[in-house]
Amino acid sequence: MCRALEGGIMRVAFFSFGACEGCRYRIVNEFKKVVSLMEKYGIEIVREPLLSIVSEDGYDIAVVEGAVTSKDIEKLKEIRKKAKFLIALGSCAYLGGISTLGYRYGVKVEEYVKKGYTLGEPLHKFVKVDSYVRGCPASVDNLMSVLEEIVRYNSAVRYERRFEYERTTDLNLDDGFLKLDAGKCIVCGRCIELCSKIGANVLTQAFRGYRVVVTTPAQIDFLDVGCIRCGLCAAYCPVAAITYRNDIGRAVEVAKKNGKVLIEYLALMLLAESLNLAPGQVIPLLRALGFSDVEVVDPLSQISNVEGKIVPYSSAEKRLVESMFPGAVKFLADYPKFKTDDNTVLVTTCIARKEDHTPTLTVSETIKIVKSMLITLEDISEEPLSFKAETSHEEIKVAKGPDEVKRLINEFVKKPEGTLVLQICPRGCERGSGIPFSLLNKY
Repeated sequence: MCRALEGGIMRVAFFSFGACEGCRYRIVNEFKKVVSLMEKYGIEIVREPLLSIVSEDGYDIAVVEGAVTSKDIEKLKEIRKKAKFLIALGSCAYLGGISTLGYRYGVKVEEYVKKGYTLGEPLHKFVKVDSYVRGCPASVDNLMSVLEEIVRYNSAVRYERRFEYERTTDLNLDDGFLKLDAGKCIVCGRCIELCSKIGANVLTQAFRGYRVVVTTPAQIDFLDVGCIRCGLCAAYCPVAAITYRNDIGRAVEVAKKNGKVLIEYLALMLLAESLNLAPGQVIPLLRALGFSDVEVVDPLSQISNVEGKIVPYSSAEKRLVESMFPGAVKFLADYPKFKTDDNTVLVTTCIARKEDHTPTLTVSETIKIVKSMLITLEDISEEPLSFKAETSHEEIKVAKGPDEVKRLINEFVKKPEGTLVLQICPRGCERGSGIPFSLLNKY
């Protein structure tokens, strides 16, 4: 039964915690909708600082915006005790929102942590939430629907919104190493262009109109259509529609057991660049994650000058030669590998090395672990880096990037002299498929 018909007044109070207040500003900007509801049902706003209404007197409905920190918990519980209904307004209140993501993905929050704040959390972690209004910013129409439901029926619903059009099927390919989720794809074509530039031509477009997706020919598994598992498609995808096997969980378990890390020299340098650290801080950083022993290695240093041999840098270059250069197969030597065990994590710039060892972390995955641990990077000490990367012999030639690799293979087949090392990634392993998208996009 409608409370307004009974002669009652439903009092609404607005509160904000860790948020930009964009949801409440949107309500103020569309306040005509609120006024219409107030006049129709006898609703009264008793607290909204944006409207200069700051009373803390009794209220029936509390509309709360923003994520909750440790300093807000008691205030939130007090609000919950006073209110008959509590509504979480917007993504920050409902999910933790941007306030939470900042802690997870690198916003410098050390000063806030030192002042006693903890991670931003959604409201339901601490109090009962009667209804949610989703969105960033939240929809005013949705909020009006929730308030109307409460006023008319004295009960709250968890309002849902649906679009008239619903995509019923999405194409997914997953071979355990690479995964393509067509539902995330924006069909930018980067992956298709890269795959074509390498010469693999594994990816293409299928269907028409709004149904167009990126996929393999006839949706056949990656390896069966000639994928060399270089991982460049995953590295350059701006929306993570193509991803590679995630070894973060397994690596963290090794760290908890104080296991060992083998980190490639290039990976160390790129990790330092990505985190704005000195190279000498990377090893102490890895120790801070829990690893007891850190060893810097270089695949090139394992390559000896074998006259008349082509040395692939990884399994990706090996597949490239075998599938596209049959005349060069007889010159192939094995690619460099590291001695590892179950208590060792390999950190690399190369996604293809995940085929050789588990767990193997790319530079991108390592950065995610560092940021999730909330380590204050400024406090990481620096120690001299004694390792120096160099090849064993001057006669070793390194081909970097698709164009140079193809050209030098053809030249080598005609005149097989010295040792030719292949690095298929653009600019070679200095910009390998395992480094962050921000660095790849920068260059």
